[in-house]
Amino acid sequence: MVDTAKQQTDIQKTTTPTIEELIQEVADARLGANLEIIKKAYNFAKELHKDQKRKSGEPYIIHPLSVAMILAKMNMDESTIAAALLHDTVEDTDTTLEDISREFSPEIAGLVDGVTKLSAFSVPNEQNLAKGTAFKSRADRQAENLRKIFISMAKDIRVILIKFADRLHNMRTLAFMRKDKQERIANETLTIYAAIASRLGIWKMKWELEDLSFSYLNPTEYQHLKELVDAKMADKEKIIQNTVSIITKALEEDEVDVLQISGRRKHIYSVWQKINQRGKDFSEIYDLFAIRVIVNDIESCYKVLGAVHKLWTPMKDRIKDYIARPKSNGYRSLHTTVYGPGGEPIEIQIRTMEMHMVNEYGPAAHWAYKERRNISSQDEYPWVKRIIEWQKDSKDVRDYIDNIIMDINESEVFVYTPKGDAIDLPAGSTPIDFAYRIHTDVGHKCVGAKVNSNIVPLNYRLQNGDRVEIITSKNANPSLDWLNICRGTHTKIKIRQWFKKERREENILRGKDILEKELKRLQRTDKRLSPELMTNNELLNKIAIKLNFSNQEDLIASIGYGETSITQIIQKIKDELPKEQEEILIQAKKPNPKKDKLNKGVIVKGVDNVLVVFAKCCNPIPGDEIVGHWKIGTGVAIHRRNCPNIQSDRITEVRWAESRSDRRYHVKLEIEAKDRRGLLAEFMNVLSEMRIPTNECSAKVKKNKAIVTISIEVFDKAQLNSALRKLSLIKGVESASRGSLADDIFLMGKNRDY
Repeated sequence: MVDTAKQQTDIQKTTTPTIEELIQEVADARLGANLEIIKKAYNFAKELHKDQKRKSGEPYIIHPLSVAMILAKMNMDESTIAAALLHDTVEDTDTTLEDISREFSPEIAGLVDGVTKLSAFSVPNEQNLAKGTAFKSRADRQAENLRKIFISMAKDIRVILIKFADRLHNMRTLAFMRKDKQERIANETLTIYAAIASRLGIWKMKWELEDLSFSYLNPTEYQHLKELVDAKMADKEKIIQNTVSIITKALEEDEVDVLQISGRRKHIYSVWQKINQRGKDFSEIYDLFAIRVIVNDIESCYKVLGAVHKLWTPMKDRIKDYIARPKSNGYRSLHTTVYGPGGEPIEIQIRTMEMHMVNEYGPAAHWAYKERRNISSQDEYPWVKRIIEWQKDSKDVRDYIDNIIMDINESEVFVYTPKGDAIDLPAGSTPIDFAYRIHTDVGHKCVGAKVNSNIVPLNYRLQNGDRVEIITSKNANPSLDWLNICRGTHTKIKIRQWFKKERREENILRGKDILEKELKRLQRTDKRLSPELMTNNELLNKIAIKLNFSNQEDLIASIGYGETSITQIIQKIKDELPKEQEEILIQAKKPNPKKDKLNKGVIVKGVDNVLVVFAKCCNPIPGDEIVGHWKIGTGVAIHRRNCPNIQSDRITEVRWAESRSDRRYHVKLEIEAKDRRGLLAEFMNVLSEMRIPTNECSAKVKKNKAIVTISIEVFDKAQLNSALRKLSLIKGVESASRGSLADDIFLMGKNRDY
């Protein structure tokens, strides 16, 4: 029977299950299931939640019951379903984990504990403040929440499955929340939860989370696309039924045992992505529906593929064998797009029932087929382990959040080792990324690479199916230039770690010098801050521990390396110094607007009221290391410290003023991406949303690759880096960076006109 127009792609209407329906669902799916423990968990939770209501006014027990039903339909085990029924009892009632362990089992109590710890960090509230789990900022809370999600996944994947089911039911009933909460929760769901579901291969949950989120974030566009898809699917109903009938008859003649054959439609958010990220018009989307054929074994999958290709001509480059080469999340299936009845393009998906369950439900399917317990997602999904490791090396919570979101939303490329092992890497990765994925030492000692037996440069962008071999030398070391070449966060962390370790002594000396100079400078306005604090080991070690460093030497080295800002350290020192000394402050001079305008946010050492201009050859912005270059009869030209146009005999020391002005600074962006329609508009939309002015834009296309240069105006380097991160997330972007000094100088030629 064809399942199309009424399929689950529409946002599901919220229905309230009963305990009898839940018990029946479990009994049908799992022979010999312990139904009594589920009944007991339901009665236990119902009693504890009896006086509580949801925002909709319904009894609270409806929520855990609905969460349990979602998991039951995924064929989860009884312990998981019982934990789902109990998942809010510890957080919202007076019961304890000890009570649950005693009444049920330590296993169920452990699952409830895992979900409770995740929920406690989701949003700030008075309970969290009372428990000491509140954070100074939303970024801190989100970073801790993400960290706990991945640690929970590493310990027992069932915890995150319960949390996902909890989030799914909350999304189904989000209409009862305030509009601002709807948008915030929908955005978090789309950015994080749906993305993780995709990485885990829980496609059924991913699709619904995406559509629900999209319907709240852009309701007008959602409704418009839904109407277009519904209308088109109504037109295609006869074509789908005819196609299914022809395939069924052909497979009967070939004596292929078919378990199920049905039609499925594309989800609304997927359609929107194709239109907006690939620059397509709705009329150009040909895979709005697909025929799915489920058979008994792998041999039958290939028989079906052959039979389909006998019936209709396959489209070029549209045959994908995910059985021989599964996706990193375990997805397996054969895909082919053919010119079906009447020349209509139709995608056919072919798989076994076990593949189908794993594709739909991801790790949950293991309980249905292999009865596995305590699955280590670090073994099943190595990227979980990598993300946990990043947290140890990330001192900036915003960078940690950005890196995680970028990684879980990143498109992938699949390449192979010389032995044929598949390696998944972020799209746009280079041989350097591949080398570090194999082993850190292989990355450190990399000197070259062969791709498909041909030597390639280290900045070569790997393509799907490439076979990669790394050439190493025992005397080789990483290069800082690699940070501009590699794509993966994992790679960049490993390269930075090497430089921190190998140049530790140099970093410590530089860090001490920076801190001592800053203390001397600030002593003029705050007598508590003096260079003598450099010898206060107790104070520095205390600050180091608060910033997650092992000792003060690590802290000082991080200043020298540029990982920790001197402003952050000074503030920590101030926080630790006795408050009763705060009255011994020397009042700083009142700001002089005329002087500030003249100096343009830059302070020239030893000179007041000097004219400052910014060198066009390197376009420095706040956050860059800068030097001054005296121009006879003109003033001081400010250059980036590594600009080759500086004449050493005319250098003067300069620094950025501490207070940020409203001045904007010119800077050039360079973006490389796969060429497609609407790409430039997306770049401009990102900059417009960030309220970043653009002055000039140029683009050229070479071999289907767009190279775009955009001149913009920013307040400082932090805003620039934020823009680059957002641009790099756009579909098809391979690199987004600030224009190099070499490019600036080339564009200027011999022009020294400042």
